[in-house]
Amino acid sequence: MFSSLFKNISSEPLPPPVIDLLANPDQVKTRYPLGRAARWRTSHAWARPGDNPSAAFYRMYQFFVVGWTVALRNEFEYFCTAHPDWAVADLPDPADERDPARYAVLAGLTELMCESFNRRVEHGLPRDAPAIVEDWDELARRPKVLEVVPEWTKKVQPLAEVLRIPDHEGVLVQADDPEVCEPLKRLNVLVRHPHIHFV
Repeated sequence: MFSSLFKNISSEPLPPPVIDLLANPDQVKTRYPLGRAARWRTSHAWARPGDNPSAAFYRMYQFFVVGWTVALRNEFEYFCTAHPDWAVADLPDPADERDPARYAVLAGLTELMCESFNRRVEHGLPRDAPAIVEDWDELARRPKVLEVVPEWTKKVQPLAEVLRIPDHEGVLVQADDPEVCEPLKRLNVLVRHPHIHFV
C-alpha cells in the first residue's frame, strides 16, 4: 500500500487531454510564458522537487498540441542539451488508459524527439556538446549515440477514429499532404509536422 501511495505522489501528473488544450490553447501560453522558463521548468509531482524528464515531456506535448512552435523547439533544445543524461528511451510509460488520444500523441512525440536529437548527433553535435565548440575534431572522435523510442510506445495502438489537430492558424492537414506528420499519422492522428530542428 505504501509503495502505491508513494508512486502516486512521486509520479508526474498527466497533462490535460488534447480536446481540453484545443478548446483553450491560450491557457498554455499563460501557464508557460516564454521569458520565464526558469520558473515553470519544474515538476508538478508532490514528492519531486526540481525538473524531470516526464515534466519536460508533458510540456512538449502541450506545446505540440496547441501548435506553439517556438516553445516546442525551445523545450526540445532544453531536454536535448541541458539534460543529455535524459535518454528518450527512459521516459516512463504514462500508462494512459483513460485517454487514448493523449497516449497516442505522447507516443508519437517520442519519435519526433528522436528525429530532432539524432539529426544533431549525425551532424557531429552530441547531446552533451558545449554551447561553443572549440575542438570539432574531439567531437568527431566521439561515438555517435543515437536516441531510440521507449519500449512502451510499441504497445500504443492507432486511434479507432481519426484525430485532427489544427496548426496554430486553425488549419487542418490532410492525410495525403506532404507536410503531414508521419509518426502521428501512423497512430491515426493528423497534424502538420512541426519545426523540431535546432542548432
